[in-house]
Parts: sequence; C-alpha cells; structure tokens
Amino acid sequence: MFHLNTGYGLDPDGFIVSDVSKDKIDDVYKNCIRESVESLKSLFHEQLHSVYVYGSVARGDAIVKKSDLDLIALLDGKLSSIKLDKLKKLAEELSQKYHSLFRDVGIAVAYYDYTVDPSNYYENAFLKEICICVYGEDLGERFGPYKLTSEIAISFNDDIYEAHNRTLKRLETATMEDVKTFTQGFARKLIRTYYSMVMVRSQIWTTRLHEQSEVFIHHFPEKESIIRTLINWIDEPPTDREAVYNLFKCEGEWASTNFLYECKIPFKL
Repeated sequence: MFHLNTGYGLDPDGFIVSDVSKDKIDDVYKNCIRESVESLKSLFHEQLHSVYVYGSVARGDAIVKKSDLDLIALLDGKLSSIKLDKLKKLAEELSQKYHSLFRDVGIAVAYYDYTVDPSNYYENAFLKEICICVYGEDLGERFGPYKLTSEIAISFNDDIYEAHNRTLKRLETATMEDVKTFTQGFARKLIRTYYSMVMVRSQIWTTRLHEQSEVFIHHFPEKESIIRTLINWIDEPPTDREAVYNLFKCEGEWASTNFLYECKIPFKL
C-alpha cells in the first residue's frame, strides 16, 4: 500500500532534506571506510581533494553482506591509465578483505574542476544531497539548496539511453557471473530512472529503491509487475540471460522514449 505523502523528504519550503549523514554510518563499517581513505591518500597523495560515501551506508540502512560500500574519490587533475588500474586493484583488494561486511567496495572517480562548475548540475546536486564527506573539503556545502524540479529529475538519470544500449551490448557476450552483476546494476538504474520520471509530480524525495519503486507504481500501476521483477532480480539475479535481455530491451526503450516528457509533468494539488 502506498504510504508516502506529498512533501515527504522535503522541508516546509519544498527544499530537499538530505537523508544521509555521518551520524547514520554504522560503527561496523567505519574501519573499512578509514582504511579506504588512507589507501586513497597513499595512492594519490596531494592529488586527492576529498572522499565521499553515498548509498545505503550513508543513509544508515546498509545490510551486512548484502549492501555495497560506495565511495567517490574527488581528484585534482586527470588520472593516468596506470593510476586508474591501481585504483581498480585497490577496490578489488578492499572488496576481498571486507567481504564479510560488503558485497562489493566500489570507488568512483570525480574531478574537482568539473564538479565545481555550476553548469554541471548533476554533480553539484549529487554531492549536496546524496553524499557524505569523510575526508577533505566538503564541496557539497557550496551547492544548493534544491527543490524537486524537472532540471534535477532529468539531470539525475538523463543517461538512460546510453546506459540501456551499453547494458544490452554487455549482456550479449558476458559470462554468467557478469550477467548477474549487469542485471543488478541496470535493474537499479531502471528503478531510479522511473522514479525521476515521477519525481516532480509526486513532490516526494527519497533515495531508497523500495520507496522510489512505490512512488513510481502509484503513478504507473500497470508497471507494478515489472517493478517487482526488477526488485527480485536485485536480490536474486536470474540465470536466464534471454529473459533479462528481453525485459531490459523493452523497458529500457520505454524509459528512453518517455523520460523527458514524463520528467516535465508538473505537480498539481
């Protein structure tokens, strides 16, 4: 049953109230975060500007062994291919060492000059509303506040067309283990994209997948069975490559075609 009311996740003036904070990070994860930061400092030295945590760990609802640790290393200047390879190896080593806590430790890279550019709306809003700074200067403090506008809805998932095509190509030649990984990743992407499509008209802010799913189903009840399938695939990835490919092809095309139009439908009392 739909239980989120208009204004959920917003302050009385309609601005987003971030649902992440340092206080919400469970103590059980802090050693891994500390080691990750120290390893990034050793790898990048003065090139490392700051480090951020986002996702379920930052929201305080991570589940041991079922959740990922999502990190962003924000850097001054571009990385060489050698450093990128070392970063990938570091993430793999941390994932192995902390497999009793996390399904995976992922480290994304962002660049200072690009991130602070006011024209890069997505990067500004993402740091402000979804990330927690655990090392260095918190750039998120420079941005916002934000309301649920079509600009923010579009900026968060306007890469759906590219993500859709990329996923279909990967599925064609992927190993079964990689099929599971790609399935979980694009299932999450679809749900977040669906939520962006109804974000403005709902005036509900949430970064939790199950809540985003419910908001979308409220506006598109005919998609409920698809959403339930995607949620199930995130928890238990299927082994039927063809079934995954066919559903992703159909739903990705629908989302890509309708994304901009749906994102712009305004809120009505």
